[in-house]
Amino acid sequence: MRRPRINIVLLVLTITLFGCSSTFRVIEKPTDYSTIVAKGKTKGAVFLENASCLYCEQFDTKFSPTLEDISLAENILKSNIKTTNADRLNQGQGCPVIHKNLNKYRRQYVGYIDTNGDKVIHVNFDWNRYSIFDDIRGVYKSESESWKKKWSVIFDGCSYYWEVKINLDNEKLFDFSVNGLG
Repeated sequence: MRRPRINIVLLVLTITLFGCSSTFRVIEKPTDYSTIVAKGKTKGAVFLENASCLYCEQFDTKFSPTLEDISLAENILKSNIKTTNADRLNQGQGCPVIHKNLNKYRRQYVGYIDTNGDKVIHVNFDWNRYSIFDDIRGVYKSESESWKKKWSVIFDGCSYYWEVKINLDNEKLFDFSVNGLG
């Protein structure tokens, strides 16, 4: 009788430990300059150094973020976003509070080397967990897959869209920007 109970406990433990990914992994390669990575509910497009996007061209020295770079950036983000977001600009009253909803945004990552020689990852966030209430309020959900191939530039939309730069060397967030309400 005890044997089946132990097997069930081991099965549940195995599913719990290994069913949820603990590291980022590549799940898709839509172009030769972008890869889609995922860890649990977090999904993002990594733009490699050969990406020819208008936004990416502003950096003299780009680099292709590795899975380890993305993991580090996400850890820095999770450790610092609540403090960085203390003012809650363009959040609440129908717009998500960013630090309470991090896993509900898909990301776009581009890496560059700043003037101090530090590795920086610029991250674009766009809301990806729409509810029936968002639909009622008229929040637009794009069904396009272009976010996997082109850097998104979106105006307004409050905290459904925001961006931040993450310095991997000093482990700080900077240039935090939340879209306007317009």
